[in-house]
Order: sequence, then structure tokens, then C-alpha cells
Amino acid sequence: MKKRGLWVIIGISIVLLGGIVGWLFKPPDPTKLVTNSLERLNAATSFHYSLTQYQWVEGKNRILAQVQGEKDGGNARIVGELTGSEVELVKIGDSTFSKDPFSKKWVKFANGKAAQEVFLAELSPLSSLQMKELGEVVLSGQGKVNNERVWICQLKPVVQNQMMEAFWTDFQYTLYIRKSDKTLVKATIEAKNKAKSDPMTMTLEFRDIGKKITIQTPTI
Repeated sequence: MKKRGLWVIIGISIVLLGGIVGWLFKPPDPTKLVTNSLERLNAATSFHYSLTQYQWVEGKNRILAQVQGEKDGGNARIVGELTGSEVELVKIGDSTFSKDPFSKKWVKFANGKAAQEVFLAELSPLSSLQMKELGEVVLSGQGKVNNERVWICQLKPVVQNQMMEAFWTDFQYTLYIRKSDKTLVKATIEAKNKAKSDPMTMTLEFRDIGKKITIQTPTI
């Protein structure tokens, strides 16, 4: 009788343990995962980031942009290359500054807001992640980004970015969401040129999210 009771207890324990393990390893709801990860990143006051954009031009896959950036509240700074030219820009509120690659002197744009619209993707990387509708979200797997475990989600959203909508179509996003805190740390955006159907790929990576970053106004 005692043995039977012991086996009953063991059986119940195994069932409970199986349920707990199953709950711990159950894949998350992909739509909620993407929604929450975007909200977390948009709420971040600071981060470092990289942006690389490739576009098919005249039969060749060319780099249009390759920059490193940092964001501190409403301020931002980037350094790298745009369409083959060196660039270093600083955004302080509504003011935008550019460093001349030859004289190394800083110049303030007469119309800072207009300059920010031209360099919107580079100075405001989150603008490329604004979406009207997510569409169907698929949890396609798991992986690692900078040695951190991530969920990988794919979706074909309706974007909320006038510049992107004007020139590109057939958007497909691949989002890499850190498992530890459900924060988006990488995004790959694929699209086609509306005029020629040439493909474009943009890759964004985010790090040091929420850490203190100071961006100062350049000395002119």
C-alpha cells in the first residue's frame, strides 16, 4: 500500500514537472513578442547603433550607407559613409551639424529640420521600424546576436514612413529579439524599388540600450 502511494506521488510529480518544463520552454506568441520588443526599443532614451544599406544599382549590389551612430534623447550622432562619401553628422534638437571631410571644420545647416528629413534613416533609425500594421508574424527560429540568444521573427508589415513608402515596396522584416528581456537588438529590412523593382536591404543593430550616452554640440 505504501509503495502504491509512493508511485502515485512520483507520477504526480513527473506530470507537474513536465507541465512546468513545457511552460518554461513554450515558444512565445510572435505578434505579442514583436509588439512588446518594438515598444521597449522605442521607449529607450539612449543606445548605440549601426546601419548598413545595400541597393542593387546597375547590375551590382552596392553599399549606399554604412554608419555607426548613437542616440541620447532627442540628440544623435553618426559617422561613416553615405554613397561613398565620408560623413559625420550631429543632431542637437532641431539643429543639425556636419563635419567637412577636408577642412575637418563643423558647419551648421541653415535648415536643420530639412537636413534631418534627408538623413532620417541614419539619424533616427527607429523611423524605419514604424509600422501601421504588422501583418502576419511568424516565429521562424532562434539564434544569437553578439553572443546573446534571440528569437527570430519574420513579417511583411505596412510601414509608417513616408520616405520608405515613396520609393520602396514589398517590405519584409526579420527581427532579432533578445530572449533575456524581449528587446529588439537587430532588424533586417528587405524591399524592392518601386520604379525598377531592384532589391534593397537595410540592417540595423542596437546595443548599450538605456546606458548613459552624452552627445555635445560641436564647436563651430
